[in-house]
Amino acid sequence: MLEAVAEKAPLKTEGPAVHLEGSLFSPDFLDFLSEKDCPGQRPEDFGFPRGTSLLEEIARVYQDAKFDWQRFREALERLPEDDPATSLTRDRWVIPFLSLLGYELARNPRAYEIDGETFAISHRAGENEDAPPVHIAGARQELGRRAPGGPRLSPHALVQEFLNRTEHLWGIVTNGLVLRVLRKSPAVRRQAYLEFDLQTLFEADRFEDFVILFRLLHRSRLPKGVDDAPECLLEQYHRQSVDLGNRARDRLRDGVLEALKILGNGLLAHPKNERLREKVRTGELPPAKFYQELLRLVYRFLFLLTAEERGILGGNELYRRGYSLTRLRRLADNPRFFNEHSDLWLSLRVVWHVLRDPSPKAEGKPLASLLDLPVLNGELFTLNPLEEDTFLENRVLLQAVQHLSYFYDPESRVRRRVNYAFLDVEELGSVYESLLEFQPAIRLEQEPSEFDLLEGTERKSTGSYYTPHELVQELVKSALEPVLSERLRAARTKEEKERAILSLKVIDPATGSGHFLLAAARRLGKELAKIRTGEEEPSPEALREAVRDVITHCLYGVDKTPLAVELCKVALWIEGHTLG
Repeated sequence: MLEAVAEKAPLKTEGPAVHLEGSLFSPDFLDFLSEKDCPGQRPEDFGFPRGTSLLEEIARVYQDAKFDWQRFREALERLPEDDPATSLTRDRWVIPFLSLLGYELARNPRAYEIDGETFAISHRAGENEDAPPVHIAGARQELGRRAPGGPRLSPHALVQEFLNRTEHLWGIVTNGLVLRVLRKSPAVRRQAYLEFDLQTLFEADRFEDFVILFRLLHRSRLPKGVDDAPECLLEQYHRQSVDLGNRARDRLRDGVLEALKILGNGLLAHPKNERLREKVRTGELPPAKFYQELLRLVYRFLFLLTAEERGILGGNELYRRGYSLTRLRRLADNPRFFNEHSDLWLSLRVVWHVLRDPSPKAEGKPLASLLDLPVLNGELFTLNPLEEDTFLENRVLLQAVQHLSYFYDPESRVRRRVNYAFLDVEELGSVYESLLEFQPAIRLEQEPSEFDLLEGTERKSTGSYYTPHELVQELVKSALEPVLSERLRAARTKEEKERAILSLKVIDPATGSGHFLLAAARRLGKELAKIRTGEEEPSPEALREAVRDVITHCLYGVDKTPLAVELCKVALWIEGHTLG
């Protein structure tokens, strides 16, 4: 039996039915789709008569699709296990399903040929020759893996490479169980796509997720051909989403700055923190050191928020309910938890302790195992003088969490939630580098004590500067590409080429928070994934594994600021981990 043909899997009814990878759309924009100000969301924009209830029409389509899904699932279970189910998936499920969304698919009679290579895209989203590509694979063919002995590209890579090498802007790939929306993306950054888990969507009655699918993927959202692609609704939505994401990133620094001030003042003011105030008063903890340790604390918050939202930290139900940052975000929305107790701060101190303590204390395992967490051996979680025997009122902590969780969008005049899963890890480093221009000021002589951050010249005095993305890419092109090309030319076999990449040593002697090393990881990772898969556009799964191997074997960084090095390590850790 072919390895890529899966055995019958149990029904999937848990987990998200909508998954965003990269920056194709932001979660905030998916919420915005249902608002009246969102363009293209009137009934007549979908071809329904004016005055029709759009939600009622979507509900009708959902019920019809559920009926078709049930029949398809039953037929799939009756197929022999070695049958890839291509015809069944196409004829009994995907074509009827997409027709409910307004599609009239046209089958491609032959493969496209581009520069001597063939692209066997199964369908187009219309009769005209330049309609967007829609590729249908069998339900037992994973989108991110090639079938041994089958086509040279996985279904996902087939559509992505086709988009990148043609004038087409948008495409769809599905195996009936999962549907992905892809966009042209030639840049070497995080891969970007929107995925709908159709199995979860129908088996778990996720009507609210189907509403997103309908509003975003109805045929009227896609272009008719290549000429109108730049102005189609899907492209407009992408641009709006990018703009919204940019505004969120621009405001993130403001939120971090306020959180720093709130935490600094709260720690200095708490009546039980006399020992901390004494350290500041005697110079054992001067203002500059106090600020660096405060930055370290806040970046623990940012790391945990990002890792939790991306699903890469782990954590069992006890952690999620009693210790997680996600829990604190939820409590920060409820004024009744804004009190003078310190139990929330003490719970954070417990988390930080177990994340840094590798000693076997729980049946021969580290304490972190009790919460199903890893032990993170890094400077970020080493014992901090601001956490050592200190107290912080719940109201102060939750105020800081609020500033890290929300930003005010002046354009829409709405308070929006920061989605850390959507942020590129470079953004966290950029915020840190921008905060270096502030000088801390502490006044203990007044009551209560005051901590403030003033505009200064710290970045110039330490030689710390933010490296723009465009310059980073130019550095990769001029410094890394020639060495990579030379190594690959000297290698003959696939195994030799893989060893050639993994034996490279890339060092940044002034790494900052890791912008260049992240770019190098992605560039080398993509080349390694291309060699391993034989695909010009490797699947997200293959790419993530390759990036992780490059980070493990190839990258080194040095910086005079220990916290910058630690943030670089954190960024690479996040980049190299997969969901779950």
